[in-house]
Amino acid sequence: MLSKVDRKTLKYCLWSAGTALTAAGFLAFLVAPGRTPKEKRAPFIGRNYAHRGLHRIDRSIPENSLPAFEAAARIGYGVELDVHITRDGELIVFHDDNTKRLCGVDSRVEDMTWSELCKLRIAGTEYGIPLLSEALEVLGTHCPVIIELKRGPRDREMCRKTYALMKRYGGRYCVESFDPGIVFWFRRHAPEILRGQLAYDPAEMV
Repeated sequence: MLSKVDRKTLKYCLWSAGTALTAAGFLAFLVAPGRTPKEKRAPFIGRNYAHRGLHRIDRSIPENSLPAFEAAARIGYGVELDVHITRDGELIVFHDDNTKRLCGVDSRVEDMTWSELCKLRIAGTEYGIPLLSEALEVLGTHCPVIIELKRGPRDREMCRKTYALMKRYGGRYCVESFDPGIVFWFRRHAPEILRGQLAYDPAEMV
């Protein structure tokens, strides 16, 4: 027979388990990809991809720069790139949340305007941070593009503006994010777009 303490412990455990299952179910609902037609996946399969463009280790052609995208497109590689939204609502291509590592300025991307960001140089080169529209123009429409949307306080605006821009783009693309809310936005508002949920390897977080 259970004591009062045991009953309380059991009730708490059951409540915790139920809460965890509910949260897991809701997350699964947000990101569930559903059945993706083979013809929608086909353009992205069996290709080489240049992660953040075809950049060089010595940084003479830096990551997520227009020359890196040009180099990838020239040899027919697909491209993965990263998108942030600036304080004044522009879509830029940049990986980090902070410009310190690549530009030497300790500032968060989301706190800067486009006019401030476009003055920065990437990794000491002559190349600046590109707009997403500029990157797409350089890439053309022959190679598939994987767009990672970076999480931030203005996710919905970023999603809306990215979708509006990509509707005018004639090439093949898909979107991905570590943020389930971003993936869900595209599921709800643009279900025709191929999307993917990114996840961290738990071993890398220890």
